[in-house]
Amino acid sequence: MHNNRPTIFVNDKPVAPQFYSLTHAYGARWSWEENPSRNLKNFCQLGFKLYQVDLYFEDIWYKGQPKLDIDKARRQVKGVLDVCPDAAVVMRIHVNAPYWWNEENLDECTKYADGPVDQRTYGPPNDNENGDVDRPLRASLASQKWKKEASEKLSEFCKSLATTPEGGSVIGLHVSCGVYGEWHYWGFPFHDADTGVAMTSYFKDWLRNKYKTDKALQTAWNSSSYTFETATVPGKAERDTTLDGIFKDPQKERRVMDYYECQQYVVADDILHFTKIAKESWPRPLIVGVFYNYFFMTFGRQASGGHLFEQMILNSAYIDYISAPQSYWGGARGMGGSGQSRGLIESALLHNKLWLDEMDQSSYKGGPFGQNLKTTREQDIPIIRRNLAQAITRGAGYWFYDFGPYRSSGWWDDTLLLKEIKKAFDVLNKYHDATIYKRDADVLFVYSNQTFYHIKNSTTPISSYNITDQQSADAYKAGALFDQIFITDLQKVDLKKYKVVVFSNTFALSDAEKKFIKEKVAKDGRHIVWNYMPGYTNGSINHVNFVREVTGMEVAKAHIGGRLSIVSQNNSYPIKQKEENKDLIQPLLQITDKKVIPLAINDSTKEVMVAKKVNKNHTVWYASYMFKQPEAFREIFKQGGAHIYGDGNDVFHEGSGLLMIHTKTGGSKNILLRNGKKVSLNMEPESTIYLDSATGDVVLK
Repeated sequence: MHNNRPTIFVNDKPVAPQFYSLTHAYGARWSWEENPSRNLKNFCQLGFKLYQVDLYFEDIWYKGQPKLDIDKARRQVKGVLDVCPDAAVVMRIHVNAPYWWNEENLDECTKYADGPVDQRTYGPPNDNENGDVDRPLRASLASQKWKKEASEKLSEFCKSLATTPEGGSVIGLHVSCGVYGEWHYWGFPFHDADTGVAMTSYFKDWLRNKYKTDKALQTAWNSSSYTFETATVPGKAERDTTLDGIFKDPQKERRVMDYYECQQYVVADDILHFTKIAKESWPRPLIVGVFYNYFFMTFGRQASGGHLFEQMILNSAYIDYISAPQSYWGGARGMGGSGQSRGLIESALLHNKLWLDEMDQSSYKGGPFGQNLKTTREQDIPIIRRNLAQAITRGAGYWFYDFGPYRSSGWWDDTLLLKEIKKAFDVLNKYHDATIYKRDADVLFVYSNQTFYHIKNSTTPISSYNITDQQSADAYKAGALFDQIFITDLQKVDLKKYKVVVFSNTFALSDAEKKFIKEKVAKDGRHIVWNYMPGYTNGSINHVNFVREVTGMEVAKAHIGGRLSIVSQNNSYPIKQKEENKDLIQPLLQITDKKVIPLAINDSTKEVMVAKKVNKNHTVWYASYMFKQPEAFREIFKQGGAHIYGDGNDVFHEGSGLLMIHTKTGGSKNILLRNGKKVSLNMEPESTIYLDSATGDVVLK
């Protein structure tokens, strides 16, 4: 820790975590080739000293050869040093088994519940990652043979590279595997792993460890058909079934829930295993990081490919930083959006882990994805400024990940864009280096990973993009500053700073969590916000009484068939238009409590769907659908006493003495700083500016 934030030190000097990274893609990944070399040099000339490059075991672990091709790894580092001699390099090492290994070890490979393994050729001219999201032939992440052999190769890699001249410039390893190197299980998000021999064996052992006896297993699964010897991985039909609307019934569907927990565990355990090897095999201190703790934009398929063992990773002594791309959700990534990370940054900081965003948003030049968010050269400038400041002001960092137009140029290989990146880089460096990190968020958003074991593992009207992605994107436009954490970290935060606590998708709450919320959170005049079915399951049973207990409101089953058209009935819920959802939502509740203040009803039935209840020492807001729209959040935050910077549906990020404002509409802006100072600005449409938080002076316009 340095200046109250996790910090990278190079040669005992703190360095702001601003990186440039080449891509994994063929034609743009080798540092010594013309286009990548040019882009590395571009960023070196801007002042960037931190770099990341990719390397796969596929590239250096050859069939029949006893040793890795360390020369290729050396050359990858040397290509960076040739254009930036004082660079510090993090190597993203992909521990995937080589293709030849998979072909020789079919029983160690992943199989899929929804179809056969793809019959295709891997490798050139396709990128190494091509096919990951299909049903690829890949070593199972539960394969003990792959784990053992890959471990030996990772140890060899570390010990061999570290002793070379190029190894002296390597400051870290980013350990990767799974889909796109991001530790999603193979086939995610479209397919259903893993029914292979290796995983089935692992699942049986996992069940033995959990249940100890066949009788306990059969009781939990509500079936006498299985023992530890006969247990199998559930098929697709069983996985896709939910007996309680979008919820699994834990008394009848524990088998599927157990499998997903097992699959999630093996991924987290692999991460701890390989990061430990990296730390212990490098002969000097080494920064080690991974992709994990993704929460947003995980396609409603979190159970089968998300990252649900967050505390295992956050508590690991072998992991120094955690990373994820910034959200791909249009409301976050598009003009006027938040630019937010896919992860919960403040949870990482609570564990003294550095968070690094992967800034992979394409420029006007286009690229391999994101074509629905095409931009102009001029629009790229405010988006870049927003994305970089979002990370730095939250105590985190970032790297530019340069997919670029394949095999032609870098995304930011443009004189104007490089000039603007330089401006932002310098301002962010200044505020990062000169100030003690402080972030005065007074709103807290709380999220649950446990919920995903209990709900349908697919897109639903309530549980996927709406309750996570769109809600967060709307809240960022409310004019307040908020932190985002896992509920498993709720006891670690300083609750005194938060005026409003929003429980987003906390449909699964343990008795201990409910007790803590009741005794420690719902007090001191705080405003508590609940969505949909809070606490509906305690992990063992589902019951509406749990929702009554958590919200403190009387509720009953809604009589509308689960379809909604919500209309405001009170100025305290100032939505701009009806909240409509034509899809079936089950279960769904109405609020029947006579002691609440009704805020919104279903237009067709007049049932109360949104209400507020003022209690002696706290206020509860509850939407039996969900809270959305910036105007609604702004009113809740205002009534809760949170600081509001402005009312124009603009995005504000503040930290380390720097305030960023991003606007789509532009126009006259009246900004209220936290110290009470008022600042009047006229902003151009589609623009981003940086202000000094204390003085209100514009430092980048």
